[in-house]
Amino acid sequence: MPKFSRLTVLLLLIALVLGAVGAVAAQDGPKILVTGRQMGPSDIPTLDPSLAEDVPSNQIIAEIFPALLRLNEETVAVENGVASYSVSEDGLVYTFSIMPDIAWVRYNAESGAVEQLTAEDGTPLFVTAQDFAYGMLRTLDPATAAPYQLVWAPWVQGGVEYATEAGSVEDVAIRVVDDLTLEVTVPRIAAPTALIYSRWFAVAQPQAIIEEFGDFWINPENIATYGPFALKEWVRGDGGSLTMIKNPFWAGTPEIPAPALDEVQFRFLDETTQFTEFEAGNLHVAEAPADAIDRILSDADLAAQYHIAPGTCTYWYGFNVEMAPFDDARARRAFSMAIDRQAIVDNVTRQGEIPASFFALPSLVAAPTSEMFPDLGISSDAAAAQELWNEYLTETGQNAADIQITLYHNESALHGAIAQAVQQMWSETLGVNVQITTADFATYLDQRGNYQVFRAGWCFDYPDAHNFYYDVPFHSDLVSENDTHWSNADFDALIDEAFLLTDPAERAAMYAQADDILVNVDAAAAPIYYYVTNDMTAPNVTRTYSMITTEYYEKWDMN
Repeated sequence: MPKFSRLTVLLLLIALVLGAVGAVAAQDGPKILVTGRQMGPSDIPTLDPSLAEDVPSNQIIAEIFPALLRLNEETVAVENGVASYSVSEDGLVYTFSIMPDIAWVRYNAESGAVEQLTAEDGTPLFVTAQDFAYGMLRTLDPATAAPYQLVWAPWVQGGVEYATEAGSVEDVAIRVVDDLTLEVTVPRIAAPTALIYSRWFAVAQPQAIIEEFGDFWINPENIATYGPFALKEWVRGDGGSLTMIKNPFWAGTPEIPAPALDEVQFRFLDETTQFTEFEAGNLHVAEAPADAIDRILSDADLAAQYHIAPGTCTYWYGFNVEMAPFDDARARRAFSMAIDRQAIVDNVTRQGEIPASFFALPSLVAAPTSEMFPDLGISSDAAAAQELWNEYLTETGQNAADIQITLYHNESALHGAIAQAVQQMWSETLGVNVQITTADFATYLDQRGNYQVFRAGWCFDYPDAHNFYYDVPFHSDLVSENDTHWSNADFDALIDEAFLLTDPAERAAMYAQADDILVNVDAAAAPIYYYVTNDMTAPNVTRTYSMITTEYYEKWDMN
């Protein structure tokens, strides 16, 4: 064989070997999942557990700051998080035994690795009971101005007094027994108590980091975390992204395994853009927009990647009771009844949502339903809305055409489509002029209490009806956090009494009366529909489907 031929054969063999190596490298390369789910088009407002109040922020916080206890995303049962727990015989003292050797970590952009943090003397830093006590007390501290401060406060003895500056931090019954043992005393026995310790506002927080960097402690170069993922990158602003990277120091537990994915990138996109990117192969998981559902269901390949399930949220409009015409309950009720809820779910959202007559999600423990209480709640009734509205106009000497209404929502194609449908309903039924105003998510959260009507969604923090009536917040204890500025003593009394009962049926009966005050008698809130979840997932992704809004990506995989 000539030399040239032998050289050619040699080169071919080398090429084949290199090709095989390349194929293995591609197959064994990092598993990077890209998703737009639950993010929306705007930046994530915060990663500070004490300041978070929204779904996108809490999704990330759940992965980088896991709580003492955890809600199973498929069964909604309480299970161990980073601790196990026991309850005293009188039911008032919760003792948490925290896992040992949970490392505080940070991603180092220069080394390209997640690194364990150390003290000044080089000693590795691990999560302790003191870190949880600090996080809990920081959320209660009036100086923090935590949005969920008064949600958390009633669940710990002395919490309300400290949060409202009527008591001191020394009176808060959170006790560090030792490095891995934390005791919390609650004011009263209540059915949902254990659920509270699965929430983001009661997680461990890195005191030294927060004190050193102030508001900037959540930036990737500063933040210290301890969950199955760490924060790798955060590209701020609309159209940006956030990337989590696998934490190699997280050993894994039966409830919170070590991740199979190497990275998860969250892109800030609206539903329409998500779906376009999904079809282009640029997203592994996306939300399905309403106007694409028919096409998805008619295409066998797309339909196989589509998943729909009951959701965890109520979509609603809030009325500012301090701004005319909504300072009158008749006006609020007329505007609520003028919303054709069935038409919205049939013609606008088109994803199987359920029209809502009560505020609380019907799947919650002790939640009232229209089947149980058909004579209570709110209903869509254009004729009754017109009659009530005309009564209001006649008594106040106004003309409908002279009344200007501003409807406020955060930027989203879906929210915009719903707002336009409601705008038309109110114009045709009530004869008013409706202006629609939008803002990015963070601005919307900050400003919606300054508008006559605002779009809102409430997703349960824990699967009990109390969360929808007390924590939203509608109870007078939390009126300062209530963007409707509404309160009602009769509503408060019903919620307080129902909270102390143990029979779900008895609780549901009281919540039904309270809900009727909220959405019908006083009509401070107009529930529109109960959400469903509707995801597109690429065929190479193995995943769980969450029933609690938050996904646990450490349980996902790609092949």
